[in-house]
Amino acid sequence: MHFSCSASSISVLALGACLLGAEATAAPPSDKAAAEAAARFSQAMRSGDASLLRPILPRSGKVQLRLVRMGPERGYFSARQVEAMLGDFLAQGAISSVEILRVERGREGFAVVHGRVAIIDRQGRPCQVELHLGLQPEAGRWVLREIRETPR
Repeated sequence: MHFSCSASSISVLALGACLLGAEATAAPPSDKAAAEAAARFSQAMRSGDASLLRPILPRSGKVQLRLVRMGPERGYFSARQVEAMLGDFLAQGAISSVEILRVERGREGFAVVHGRVAIIDRQGRPCQVELHLGLQPEAGRWVLREIRETPR
């Protein structure tokens, strides 16, 4: 068997390898971008429109949910399932305010956004919870990988 390689085909392969390597080593999005992702989450929840979450939901993989008053939901779910579950909550409950408390950079490029949320649960009871959004870089943007609620 005989293979023929031209200089141009080798150059194309080398360029492709460089581009793949650049994507793999690209710097993670900024802390400001993490705060913007949290603001998008807040906007979606306060407007009652879970479809506004799509830009910060992952294209692949799962999102871990640990929700009590906004759920109950526990487990790992696809982006579409997360949108549907939060949409179901918003059809019966509401979020009246979201206060971002701080953004922390975690190990391995993760970020965690901590916030305080005033909600009206599915039974119509007002309450406040602390919400923690776990974010991970994906294709140059922060995406949700965890939504965890803790009672106050």
